[in-house]
Amino acid sequence: MDNSVSQIKEALDIVQVIEGYVPLKQTGKNYSARCPFHQEKTPSFIVSPDIQRYKCFGCGASGDIFNFVQNIENIDFQETLEKLAKMAGIEIKRYGPNTVFKTFEEINYIATKYYYNELKKNIKASKYLDERGINKDSIKSFGLGYAPQKPHLLQSLMNEKKYTRKDLLNSGLFVEKEGRLREKFYDRIMFPIRSKRGKVIGFTARVLPGNDWGPKYMNTPETPIFHKKENLFGQYESRQEIRKSDLAIICEGSTDVISAHQNGIKNIVAPLGTSLTKEQLLSLKSQTKNVLFFFDSDSAGKGALLRGFLLASELQMNPYAASSVPYKDLDELLQQDVTAAKKQIATRAEAFSFILQDFLADRNLEKLKDMEELKKLVTILLGSVTDEITKNHYIQKLEKITKISYQQAKNGHVKTKLDAESSEGFPVKRNKDIVERRYIGLLLIGNNEKSKLNIPSKYFADRELRKIYEIILNLGDLNREVLYKELDNEEELRNIFEDIIFEADQILTDKVSITDQLEKCAKQLETRYYERRRQAISIKIAMAEELGDNKTSERLLLKLQNINNKLKGTHNDKNI
Repeated sequence: MDNSVSQIKEALDIVQVIEGYVPLKQTGKNYSARCPFHQEKTPSFIVSPDIQRYKCFGCGASGDIFNFVQNIENIDFQETLEKLAKMAGIEIKRYGPNTVFKTFEEINYIATKYYYNELKKNIKASKYLDERGINKDSIKSFGLGYAPQKPHLLQSLMNEKKYTRKDLLNSGLFVEKEGRLREKFYDRIMFPIRSKRGKVIGFTARVLPGNDWGPKYMNTPETPIFHKKENLFGQYESRQEIRKSDLAIICEGSTDVISAHQNGIKNIVAPLGTSLTKEQLLSLKSQTKNVLFFFDSDSAGKGALLRGFLLASELQMNPYAASSVPYKDLDELLQQDVTAAKKQIATRAEAFSFILQDFLADRNLEKLKDMEELKKLVTILLGSVTDEITKNHYIQKLEKITKISYQQAKNGHVKTKLDAESSEGFPVKRNKDIVERRYIGLLLIGNNEKSKLNIPSKYFADRELRKIYEIILNLGDLNREVLYKELDNEEELRNIFEDIIFEADQILTDKVSITDQLEKCAKQLETRYYERRRQAISIKIAMAEELGDNKTSERLLLKLQNINNKLKGTHNDKNI
C-alpha cells in the first residue's frame, strides 16, 4: 500500500486535484483560495506545488492530496486511496474485504429494503408518518420502513443467501427464544442508521400508537459494525452541509432530524437514544468545531444541554444553544413556525450565556441559597473549559452580567464580590447580619413594642435570622423563655438566639428610644431588601440583553423602575 501511495503522489499534482473542488488563484509560485474547511471572506488557504502540500492560515488545516480528499469528501483512507488511484490511472492491489463486516452490511441492506417495502403495504404505519409531517421524499431519502406485527424478514434474508444462525443473531435483528430465531422488532417504524460511508449499520425502531410492547424507542444492540456511542443519526445525510455551513446542529431525535431536512436545515444530527458522548462529538469535530445544541425544552433537555456544553468545552469546540419554547421540541417548532426555528439557528446564543439565563429564570439571587447554587454552576461550567482564551471570554461575560468575580482557588471554588464578608471562596459561613440581629434584639428588649412587628420576613437576607423572626411572628410572644424552648430541636438557631440575648443589653442607648431604634432598623432592612432586588433584576436584564430577548428585558425594566421608585422613598426618609 505504501508503494501505491507513492505512485499516486508521483502521478497527481496537488493543484489539479484541489482545483477539482476549489477555484484556485495563482499568487507568485503558490495558489490561494478561500478555505473549503471553514467560512472566511479573505483567502487564507495556500497550495504549494513545490512541496505538494496545502495549508490554511485561518483554521490550521494542512496536508497532502490524501488529507485534502479524505477531509473534503468525509471518507475513510481506503476510499480516498481508491478514488485517487482511479484519478491517476493506477491499479492498486485489492485485499479481500472483511467478510464479517461485509456480511452484516449485507444483512442490514436487505433488511432496509424489506422494511421499506413493508411500509408501503401498511396503511396504519404510513398514516402515522404522514400525521407526523414526514413526506414521501424523506421516507425514500432516509430509507424509512416498517417492521410488521407478523414479520417475515428471516425468509427474505434466506431467499437472498443462506446466512448462518450465528450471523443472524450477531446482526442484532434477531433473538433466540426457546431454541428458535425470532425477529427483534415488531410493529415499529424503522429508521436506518448509516455510517459516514453511507452503509446501514443498525436501526432505531419506534413503536406505533397502540403498541405497548417494550420501550418507545429501541436501537439495534451493539454489533461488530454498530456502536451507539460512536455514531449519530443523520451523520451520513448531513456530512456535506455540516462542513459547508461550518456548524453541526445536535437535536434529540430522529424525527427532529428528518423534519429539519424537509425544511432545508440539513446540517443536523441526533444521538441514538442515549446521552451525547465524547466519541460522537469527536466524530463531528473533524467537520466543524461549532456545535449548536437544539434540545427539547423539558428538564431532560436542559440536562442534555449542560452535558453537551461540558463535553464540547473539554474538546475545545464552540458550543451554542437554541430553544424550541414555547413548543416541546424542534420537530413541533418546525411544524408550527419554520421561520422562528431558522431565526433561532441564525441568532444562536453561546451555550454558556444560555445556560446561565435558564438558571436565573427561576432563581432569586436575593437568596443566599440561590446565589450559592449559581456559584456552583459557574464552577462546573468554567471548570470544563480547557481553552484559556475561551475561558477568559466567559469569565468577562460572567462578571459583566452577574457581577460575580471568578477566581480559580486551590479548592476549585470561586470568590464573589457580592459576599463582602467572604474571604477565601464559597461556600463560606458568613457572620450574622448586624442590622438583622439588632432588630431582633430590640424586639426582645422592648416587650411593649409588639405593635412594631410589622416588617415582612422577606426583608431578612440571612436564612437563620429570618427563621427566628418568623417564629417570633408565629408565636406572637416576646417572652425569651418561651422562645428559647421553641428552639429546643434547632441547635443552630438556638445558639444564634443565645448570642442575641447576651448581646441585647449592649445595644441600648439613653439618647435614642427603643421605638426609634426599631423604626430605623426596619427602614434599613427595607432599603437593603429593595437594593438586593434591584441587583438581582439588573442581572436578569443584562442576561436578557445578552441573548437578545427584548421582550423579557422590557418587562424587567418596568419592575426595576418600580423598585427604584420605592428606594427613592426609603432614601428620602430622615431616619436612615
